[in-house]
Amino acid sequence: MSPSYFRIKVPLEEAKTRLLKWWGVNEPIEYIETVSTKAVELACTEDGQWRGGALFFYEKGEWSVFEDLSGGFGGVSAGSWAGFAQDDSFLFAGYNDSIPYGELIAFENGTVVREFLDYPDEPDENLDKGKLPIEEQTPIKSWIDIASFVDEDDLAFSESGWLWVNER
Repeated sequence: MSPSYFRIKVPLEEAKTRLLKWWGVNEPIEYIETVSTKAVELACTEDGQWRGGALFFYEKGEWSVFEDLSGGFGGVSAGSWAGFAQDDSFLFAGYNDSIPYGELIAFENGTVVREFLDYPDEPDENLDKGKLPIEEQTPIKSWIDIASFVDEDDLAFSESGWLWVNER
């Protein structure tokens, strides 16, 4: 598995507008309303290739959540995410259990509070800066801890939402 997502504590319309500008893409012709189990199929061509960068997104409480279906947002630096987060709370988290790899970046009120990357195949790229309040009970020390964080985050899943494909 290789799930990753990012979430920002702003209303969905504001998050979409901000993402368009930060990502440097045009607004898609349509956002496809769908269920999570159909999102990947809809984001691919008939021969199984990605039609472009694909996000499944929804609102959950005060958060706008974007699941990165096609993997285009892994490895984005905290400095770059700052342009999207601005002065708001933000979190990016993802892992790939076949590589192995895990990454987490968190902002509170526009300030980076946690930056973590565990990529055992490229140890020179690893980062471990800051701490999240939840780490008092559950420290993040490896990509496996990121996998647990992603899998247990109540905000990181919705049955329904919209598909955003940035066509190539």
